[in-house]
Amino acid sequence: MTTPTPMKHALSQQGKTPSQSQHGAVATPPVSTPFSAALAASAFSPHGPRSSPQQIKKSPATTLGGHPSVPAVNFDSPSAAAALSALNMGSLDSGLSGFLGRTSEDERAKRLDAMIDILSQRKGLVSEAGLERLAKRLGLEVFWDAPVGNEKKKSLIIAGAALELSIDFQKDIVLFLSLNFPESADIVSKHAAAAGEILLKDLQLEDGQLPLTKSLAGFADNFERLAMLDKLSLNPGLNLYEAVAGVYESLLRLHHWEIQKLREEPAFAGKRDFEIECLAICTRSGRPTMNSRHKTGLSLDYWKQGRNFKSETPEQTAEMIDNSKTWSLLIGCTSLNPNNPVSPVRISDKWISVDVERMPLPDELGPVVDWLDPPPTYLPTPEDEKSDPGVLLHAPRLPEAVFQAIFDPPIHISADLWDKIRQLGVGVVDSAPEKLTTFDNLVLPQAPNTGNLKSSDQANAEARTTVCHKKIPNFPHPNESEEVQIMNHTNTLYVYEPVYGKTLTELTFSHPQHLVMMLPHLRQYVFLSILLENSFEEDAGTNITFSSTKVSPTTAGDGTIMTKTNMDEFSGFMQSGLNGGSSAGIRQEDDAAAETEQGANETGKKLDLNIDVTLTILPVPRLQIVFPCSENKTANILLEIRENGHVHVEAQNVLDERNMMGKNGRTRRVEDIGLVLEALEDIGKWANFLVTRWVN
Repeated sequence: MTTPTPMKHALSQQGKTPSQSQHGAVATPPVSTPFSAALAASAFSPHGPRSSPQQIKKSPATTLGGHPSVPAVNFDSPSAAAALSALNMGSLDSGLSGFLGRTSEDERAKRLDAMIDILSQRKGLVSEAGLERLAKRLGLEVFWDAPVGNEKKKSLIIAGAALELSIDFQKDIVLFLSLNFPESADIVSKHAAAAGEILLKDLQLEDGQLPLTKSLAGFADNFERLAMLDKLSLNPGLNLYEAVAGVYESLLRLHHWEIQKLREEPAFAGKRDFEIECLAICTRSGRPTMNSRHKTGLSLDYWKQGRNFKSETPEQTAEMIDNSKTWSLLIGCTSLNPNNPVSPVRISDKWISVDVERMPLPDELGPVVDWLDPPPTYLPTPEDEKSDPGVLLHAPRLPEAVFQAIFDPPIHISADLWDKIRQLGVGVVDSAPEKLTTFDNLVLPQAPNTGNLKSSDQANAEARTTVCHKKIPNFPHPNESEEVQIMNHTNTLYVYEPVYGKTLTELTFSHPQHLVMMLPHLRQYVFLSILLENSFEEDAGTNITFSSTKVSPTTAGDGTIMTKTNMDEFSGFMQSGLNGGSSAGIRQEDDAAAETEQGANETGKKLDLNIDVTLTILPVPRLQIVFPCSENKTANILLEIRENGHVHVEAQNVLDERNMMGKNGRTRRVEDIGLVLEALEDIGKWANFLVTRWVN
């Protein structure tokens, strides 16, 4: 297909182990790169620069300039004292200057920044004073429109370089809100009403809620995203709302083109609209949305949890997928960092051609997306400088702003992929530059052990075993009369070669193609994290333990059988309700579970299942899964988690000539083993399906 699919070079997802760094190639999508082809090829090339985990660069220390709009802090206040105490700053009695004098200038700045962040976390409550205070803190102009005559309501007007917000109050209760972008183009103003509705809902009281009890946090988060664009805009000359809207128009044109291409593929014939939409989100260039899911601004959706969910009716399936958890990139702008390699923001809706695709080159597989390289955006010369003859000799001024993408939610990746993303020419923000930890410990944080005297780095570098006990419902075949039973699962995760990892929270970029190029690899680690969390994360009623001791998992012979089948049998299994939420959500009450287990034991049925999983990241994320599937057989399956969250079956011994033919008369395929796991997103439920439907 198109953009996000791998190209000539297979992407190597080698992480970095504490003892080695291996070379690997990262695939680039078949897209035109007129602006940075050489740079992108180098980043995803097996010969690109490498670094060991110990050589991960540390970001420059944060300075007070990171909070230019934060008002002065009263260090004698109780809030400041609490913040200083939380930061181990000692008693205020000794004087702040005395404390800061014992540290370096960078350390002082970092600690003051951290203290200001703590004091700024509480947004206050919805009120006239609270909204006025928030607007001033964001650097916007504020004035009140006094009531006329006997009117009891009054209006708060908030204005900036390109933004105008009017809020009607009556005794601290918000009655109405109007958002406008008076100096902006139509591609911006057409989204004003939807953004205003989100902001109004953030301020209105819920049914039965009293005034001065609603938090301002939701409104602050949404309004701050808009205010940041206004703060960096210049009137006239630079409208960053138009810059973001231009990216949206280009990505939306690409999305519509990919939807049409998916409909033309024979493999997807008969798919419903929501299924095609979900395919585009999870396997192509994502879906751009503006002011959706109660978030203002531009989002690029690239993953859906439960994307292969099957319910009893198409309508129920569509509703479930639409309301499922979504992974997105929140696209906006931020200040330009001189030390960042990213080019300044450009205002254009021509990031991609009108026809979207172009003729492929001889060494390309079509169709190929026709990315364009818009010209730079220059700032106008100020009026007071136009009369200066020397101004004409200087180069035009560029904006001091850059595109920004915030990961919503943040995702964990290997340190190797982190470096490859940086080599694309984007500015990856490292929220914890001084912290080295392993990928598995980011996904499944290790419980603190007071008896362990080793440093965190030493603990991360050791082999790890995680044991998790869960109760999983075992749904019988639809043609059988058995009732739902509860199985006790003991899931054990082995990590013999820990690999360093990083958490992606935000980055800056100069072209939307950069985002599209990394989507297949983001999905790879998102899906891997989902599998590990669903299978080994502690939830209500779940017992989980950690160990640094190596324990050998159960071993069994393996074999590989390649053949053909379809997913009809699995669809019936899905409709029985096995995948309806997390194990905690579908788990029965303890007494009912005990009764079910007792009845099963009386009939001689075994309801316990031990599942051993070995995780490796080098050279590609792999899961070796071992569990008993019958009295005289142990399943041994080796899976690879590839780009776009595709599960590839490397080896298996579950399907053979005895169970290759299903009860519905259709032939099962080896690749169906991976498709079932993609749909269930839980190793325990997946093992249940194989044991109850395919083996027994």
